[in-house]
Amino acid sequence: MFKHDFPTAVPTLHNLKKTIDHFLSDSITLNSIDKIGAASEFEAEVKEILKGYRDNSQVYNLDFQYRKLIQIITDIHNLNLAVNNEIPEWLESELEMVFHKIRNILLVLEIELN
Repeated sequence: MFKHDFPTAVPTLHNLKKTIDHFLSDSITLNSIDKIGAASEFEAEVKEILKGYRDNSQVYNLDFQYRKLIQIITDIHNLNLAVNNEIPEWLESELEMVFHKIRNILLVLEIELN
């Protein structure tokens, strides 16, 4: 039996990505930021993983990358970086890169810890 169901974290991450994509394509509201942040299912997954594997550096990297993702979204909101509901290409690339890093970390953790 797996100690943590890492495979469920990947679909949860994809749901978070859909939420963020929706957030970026619609008008930016504080409610959208809240939905993406601490209230997200993925936030709960990260907390659960962190609680169970405190001594693993990849787990801390996962937490760091998730916080980086939230910071980027918050910056978009606070700095009004979305013009006509579009963000600059470099920022979109940064978001994609963080998502890929998170997904890869989850895959590594699944292999290492299960």
